Amino acid sequence: MHTNIWEEKMTPKIIIGEMARMHGISAQTLRYYDRINLFNPSYTDPENGYRYYGIEQFAHLESILFLKGLGMPLQEIKEYFKNRDLKSMLNLMGNRLDRIDAEILNLEQKRKKIASLFSTIRNYQNHDVLGRCHLQKMPERRILFFHFGGGDIFSEHELGIKKLENALENVDDLYLNPFGTVIAKEKLKNKAYETFKGIAMVFDADTPERFGTQTLKAGQYACMAFVGTYKDVSRHCAQLVDWISEQKLEITGDGIVLVVTDKAYSDFEYEYISEIQVPICKIKC
Repeated sequence: MHTNIWEEKMTPKIIIGEMARMHGISAQTLRYYDRINLFNPSYTDPENGYRYYGIEQFAHLESILFLKGLGMPLQEIKEYFKNRDLKSMLNLMGNRLDRIDAEILNLEQKRKKIASLFSTIRNYQNHDVLGRCHLQKMPERRILFFHFGGGDIFSEHELGIKKLENALENVDDLYLNPFGTVIAKEKLKNKAYETFKGIAMVFDADTPERFGTQTLKAGQYACMAFVGTYKDVSRHCAQLVDWISEQKLEITGDGIVLVVTDKAYSDFEYEYISEIQVPICKIKC
């Protein structure tokens, strides 16, 4: 009896708002931790039923906040406190290190794509490069392709974008990887520029292989960037194919009209930029 009275007098009872303030979190957070049985008040007043935290719980709460600050899920933290020792702590940290490494790799890949897109758009803001035919050596890439059905080009293009989006793990990929319509080699040679084979997204060769992707071989491409929408593709394809013929080059594969900027980036069509890429080689190669 005397021991309990002594403990009550010597051990401060801390209300939820004060406990939250002392640890830089909200009372709502503490209530949530209590609700999921991660961190509960240690004392209940038998007379009024009020619940209080004890000063001896500081280390426990600080451990939770430390692990949460490392990005660990609350469920894992809860499991850890069921059998807490150095071995389980090391396992928890090891798992978190693996996740951080994966996150860093993902961020590095994302930064590379953003930097490439930024550089490409800035380059095409220089209108001297637009509408000019040129040769460019392309590295090996990977391509995710979906055939068009029999609808009009606008509908097929929009539905094709949804197919690409559904096939991607992250919607960011839809903006950070170039995509566009494919024109079959035979259609290019026959000057049927308004007939599209399908829609495709292009990935760097070092991008982790995805289901359904195919290799796009490295080689020389005849390229031309232009301002406009899909309605302008035919005119610019004709210009590029004529230039290929004048240079005594031969089309060796399907061409692709890659979107650089479109309505996802701007409300103004005069800022929409696409680039036609057609694989070529010297005649009789």
